[in-house]
Amino acid sequence: MAVSTINKDSEGDTGWIVYRPEWYNDRIMETYISSPVIDKQNDKIPTDTIKEAMDFYMKYGVYSYRHEEQPIGLPLAYKVKDEKIKIRVGIHNKLSMHNKIWDEIKEFGSKGASSIRGEAMDQEKVCDEESCHNQINELDLWSVSWVGDSPANPDATVREVAMAKTSKIEKIIERKDGKYCLYAKKDRKLLGCHDTKAGAIRQERAIQARRFSKSNELLDDILKTIKKSCTPRVIKTDSLKKSNDLLDDVMRMIKFGTFITKKKTPGVTWFNNCRMNAMKIERLPGRKQIRDKRAFCSELWYNPGRFDQTYKKPDGSTGKTSGMQFRLDMGTSSGPSGLHGR
Repeated sequence: MAVSTINKDSEGDTGWIVYRPEWYNDRIMETYISSPVIDKQNDKIPTDTIKEAMDFYMKYGVYSYRHEEQPIGLPLAYKVKDEKIKIRVGIHNKLSMHNKIWDEIKEFGSKGASSIRGEAMDQEKVCDEESCHNQINELDLWSVSWVGDSPANPDATVREVAMAKTSKIEKIIERKDGKYCLYAKKDRKLLGCHDTKAGAIRQERAIQARRFSKSNELLDDILKTIKKSCTPRVIKTDSLKKSNDLLDDVMRMIKFGTFITKKKTPGVTWFNNCRMNAMKIERLPGRKQIRDKRAFCSELWYNPGRFDQTYKKPDGSTGKTSGMQFRLDMGTSSGPSGLHGR
């Protein structure tokens, strides 16, 4: 599996603050997320405010789809350029949803845009001779979203999409009887015909994906064999003998390394603190009993977005609490601020 290096100093692309130096695929994009201008909601976020919020976002935040609870990637690095905040994002390729959204991102290209999602913790009304706006001086930022071409901030536009152009086609696509037909390059075997060229390209990519999946399985077998014994032994790999292309894939993975991800688990300390704080929550006035505290804490850990809550402020406006912040607080011995001393 190819590993993409994020820090590109060799290209003169400096100034990046890197949090994830590698990403497990080639789906990397760059996008501005904020600039100190008045947006569609009549809000203005100074650059320093965003900079203060970036450390938490880079460590714990996600890149999502149109502000829905669909995380499609993770932030890799950020930089400040001309008072604007730009981020590098890695887009996942594990689900069919990811593939559809990646195609959408590539189709929009530099016309695409991003939008931040967070909670204003400190804000003030600022007026000049012509108008007034809301200036946000402190922000809890936990998500940035792909929003097509409708950003709240007019400067929050996509600047670069890796692999945006059609990748090199290993098969041959030819027009035949009004159809786009895909042929094998070596023996010109007909693999399929489609109404559009894009359909033929999708089939070619699917063939590559299946071949790549087989190479992944083969590499796993090799690694398991190596782990079982340090003594030399014969590894039967009929697939290697049958396909030079497959061998090339394996050699590329060995050369560049494999990116192995493990599902992050909460840990014993976090879980114990969460269950203890859940019992404290039950004792609050008007709160119902949490029947299964283990299930409650598991849901909080793996799906914190479900715990976002909208509330009314004293001035009549609305705000939103962060489920991600709630998850962090529930894992501490003291719990959320409302539980202190209980």
